[in-house]
Amino acid sequence: MYLFFVRHFNDIDHLTPVAWKMNKDDHPVAVYCMNPRYDYRSDYRLLFLKNQGVTVDYLHNKFDRHRGMLHELLNSAVQRSYASQRSFGANGQSPPFYKRLLGYVAGQAGLLSYKLIRFGYYDIRWARSILKKSGARAICFDHVMPGLHVVGALLKAAKEMSIPSFSLPHGIHLYTNEATKPKSTDARRFAKFNGFEYIIVPNQLRKHFLVRSGVLGEKIFVLGSARYCDEWLAQNKKIIPRVIDPPKRNGQKLKVVFMPSKPQCKVDLDRLKATCSILAGIENINVMVKPHTRAGGEKYLFTKKNLPNASHILTAELCEWADISLVVGSSVITETLMRRKPALYLKYLHENTTLFEELGACWTIHDENELKNALMSLQKNKTGVPYEEASVLNYLSEVVYGGSVEKDVLGNYENFIVSHAKN
Repeated sequence: MYLFFVRHFNDIDHLTPVAWKMNKDDHPVAVYCMNPRYDYRSDYRLLFLKNQGVTVDYLHNKFDRHRGMLHELLNSAVQRSYASQRSFGANGQSPPFYKRLLGYVAGQAGLLSYKLIRFGYYDIRWARSILKKSGARAICFDHVMPGLHVVGALLKAAKEMSIPSFSLPHGIHLYTNEATKPKSTDARRFAKFNGFEYIIVPNQLRKHFLVRSGVLGEKIFVLGSARYCDEWLAQNKKIIPRVIDPPKRNGQKLKVVFMPSKPQCKVDLDRLKATCSILAGIENINVMVKPHTRAGGEKYLFTKKNLPNASHILTAELCEWADISLVVGSSVITETLMRRKPALYLKYLHENTTLFEELGACWTIHDENELKNALMSLQKNKTGVPYEEASVLNYLSEVVYGGSVEKDVLGNYENFIVSHAKN
């Protein structure tokens, strides 16, 4: 059995295509959610895998080890607390203050119970029993810190049992400068990756940063992006649950989606606020804004400017809907470029440098006036961009196909994992 361990929306985005491909080719696959806070039952990608015959479950439900009344009480507290927390934030709307408070209390109670049960019961012996009972041939994670959830115990158990461990991408590294955010350090990268036997990255840029951080280059393999490759984009188009109304989908106005980066990635919040004012004031454009899925702390900037918050809409649908995309440092630019749609890079909103900027694969915007002029130009001609198709292909070759457009990305992921798995 090939085991995939997931924890959050973003890593599920990138691991699902690999699990789907392997299951499709008759390899036994199971996907277990390590995070009791995440509601995997409402995740369309995991439901799709389950409908395809893949085993999908909470890790602690499938392989729990009951040890008396205390364990039962703590486990029940975890499940009830997180279920309550999710219910307070249902329907994608911001709940009233008292519900947010109740959700916070429920979440903290669940977190405390989970920490107690984790350190008291989910140890290396428990991890060994999981690998033995499942007949694991390989264990696959995203680029996750070993200290999170039960990753460390599973890695130790796998090493003892000579079962190879794989760390797969949960995004694409596109920043070319060294310090992109406070936690972006060589020491942190080494601690994150050193415990894995095989590390898969989408591009050479990511490998370069890991090697410079002290990770052995022999452990790192460049295979491209499973999330953004042609095969998965085509499949994902068939299964995404769409929520954008047909009138909005077929309107005559220029459709714009704006996807900012996390504020901690050296984003200038004052200029971001000014940019929101500009977007809200331009006539004849239809704007949707989706804050970063791991942040969202800047949502107030959009609501105050009467810009629609599209947090509840999947990125894939937004890219399908939009005529153009506005990005800062997000890898979402990759899906836009795969769809051959214009991508405007708002360089002035952060202090970092990016690979797509250096390769000339986007329309680089240096200030607010350039943004207004670019949008007015695109209103007249939705395909009129000042960058070359060859530059886009060069970028896609590097970050999606691992250096060559001839590569079968999902096939290479599958072959690599299977060929290095335990016999």
